[in-house]
Amino acid sequence: MAMTPVTTWPSSPAVLERSARLRQQAAPLRAACRAHPFVRGIGDGSLPLEFFARWVVQDWRYLLTYVQVLEKVATTAPTAAAGARWAELATFTRDEELALHRAYAARFDLTEADLDHAMDAPATAAYTGFLQAQAERSYAHGVASLVPCGVGYVTLAAELAEGPLPSEPRYADWIHTYADPAFAEAVAWMEIELDRAIGDEAALETTYRSGAEHELAFWDQLWRGW
Repeated sequence: MAMTPVTTWPSSPAVLERSARLRQQAAPLRAACRAHPFVRGIGDGSLPLEFFARWVVQDWRYLLTYVQVLEKVATTAPTAAAGARWAELATFTRDEELALHRAYAARFDLTEADLDHAMDAPATAAYTGFLQAQAERSYAHGVASLVPCGVGYVTLAAELAEGPLPSEPRYADWIHTYADPAFAEAVAWMEIELDRAIGDEAALETTYRSGAEHELAFWDQLWRGW
């Protein structure tokens, strides 16, 4: 997920039935992410820095595909306004966010070469392949595949921000980034698009749950290695 929200968009309407229902259904998976030792280690500052460096590299790999998926969703959006917003997010992530990510990587002694020559770890490859396949399937499935990531990060950061921040400033900055209200607002807009998208409910539920499962697998991979 991008380290900085793309922009502050106008306030969105309340989350509607589909996204609220899918949030609720995926709640156990989000709870498992929150309880995961990798995430807990960010919150209390105990996570070894070399473990978090795995996140920096693999999130970089994720972002490269994330941009492509955003661009695909922008081309299949049912309205010009929605397409423009997805395209704006893709442009920001490609032109600015990746540069910011390089700067963040440097704080963990990771060079540009470390990022450029890194390979996708297994769970990363599975996750990005899933996003690409769903975006090709339909607009609704593309959105349903993307939303769990945003919801997961917003939820985790909000909960971590409620407690004492870790003394490790790089971890505290990570929490501040995803707890930013502008980031939550962007995710809320994505949920509105999920509510508006036309598609088979059962199939969209499966896609959403799969996205949430990939989120948990991603965290677990970072903790266990590969």
